[in-house]
Amino acid sequence: MGRSRLIYRSTCTDTFITNEALRALVSKSAENNRALGVTGLLVLSGDQFLQVLEGPDEAVNDLYARIIHDARHHHLRLISYEPIAENYFDDWGMSLVDLYDLPKAAREILMRKYPCEGDAIQFPERLHEIYAFLLDAKTICLSRPWES
Repeated sequence: MGRSRLIYRSTCTDTFITNEALRALVSKSAENNRALGVTGLLVLSGDQFLQVLEGPDEAVNDLYARIIHDARHHHLRLISYEPIAENYFDDWGMSLVDLYDLPKAAREILMRKYPCEGDAIQFPERLHEIYAFLLDAKTICLSRPWES
């Protein structure tokens, strides 16, 4: 059985759930993903999601199939799907990074490096920039600065 990494982006529907319900959903997803051997990161900026999933091919494919049919997302766009030998997010069962929750200093780092529209950080378009963005978000958030 192989392992893969999948990255997609989507837009929240207008009827999306509250921040508290979203955090509860992410917590439950993290628990389910750990049982499947899947790790990853979910980044939220305004109404935009960027997510990476890593793990056994079948588990990653099944999760993405469920996401495709999840009414809370629309305009899904598969960015990358590739076999992997090494996980970038193996220490993240599934974590949510809401860019609005970051303290000013952490947000400013990302805002200087990546495109912005108003006060919303925009996700990059090119694959190498998306990887850089995800790894930057992971690095900034390892310290959980929103809890300070």
